[in-house]
Amino acid sequence: RSGEILHKWEKKDPRIRILDQAHSGAGVARNTGMSVAGGKYLMFLDADDRFAKQMVRTLVRMAEKKDPEVIVFRYYKFSGRKKISAHFSAQKLGVPIGRVISPTDISDKLFQADHGMPWNKFYKTEFVRRSKVLFQDLRNTNDEFFSRITTVEAKSMMFIKNIFVGYRVGNGKSLQGSMDRSRLDFTKALAAIHDELIQRGYYDTYYETYQKLAFIMIRLKLETKGDAEAFRLLANEISRNTWKRCELADCFAEKRYRRVFRAIKKGHISGAAYEWEQIAKDESVSVAQKIKGWLKRKIRRILQ
Repeated sequence: RSGEILHKWEKKDPRIRILDQAHSGAGVARNTGMSVAGGKYLMFLDADDRFAKQMVRTLVRMAEKKDPEVIVFRYYKFSGRKKISAHFSAQKLGVPIGRVISPTDISDKLFQADHGMPWNKFYKTEFVRRSKVLFQDLRNTNDEFFSRITTVEAKSMMFIKNIFVGYRVGNGKSLQGSMDRSRLDFTKALAAIHDELIQRGYYDTYYETYQKLAFIMIRLKLETKGDAEAFRLLANEISRNTWKRCELADCFAEKRYRRVFRAIKKGHISGAAYEWEQIAKDESVSVAQKIKGWLKRKIRRILQ
């Protein structure tokens, strides 16, 4: 009854406008919302997440005071009643916090400082319309293109420590929980970002951060591969289409995964699978050693 509840609120508050359309995915819905939005600022919020009560009020005050085109804020992850702390990548990478900067100030790590979703950002509507960036019509990863291209288009942005959103994980009914049905959507997003950076004249400036982003996205998808057959399908797609299409350079991959990526580059999918299994085994041994060390310290303390 979500629609019914929303329309009741529309009658109570003239600021609220509800749009109804056939289900066409989150990207299409967001584009429709942007096309009619009348406010000075834009936000994109997902239905299954949580939001701080003073989120909008605080963000408006910050935006009015410092006037950035984009504000990036923090979020936490949660599953059921369990709250999981989220890393603040920007702070770890040494990005100035609470200060208005240009994206070019952090051009080598821009895509690593910010995660590619729109719901942890506060946009000036005028800027978004001027940038002429839309969400891709994809089942999954439809927000990556919009988030990345608006970020490089911004003349000013600000990262802040405030945590405003609780991001729900582990929901099997969500798009996040049904990625197997559209496993290769992320390759379309990567290709679109690559092409758009070139078309808009930003590729050389953001080459390094784009390369790092590509390899991180590929690794994350390989980690959710499910089984050996799914791994082969994904690795084949990257080898045959994505590698050349996105001009990937494996020197930007995380060192421990470079053998996997080099095998994929050469089309040696079985070799890539073998190298991937070795990494998994090494991780298992490392975890076992950590547990063993923890138990020894625990027993030592008890005996003392």
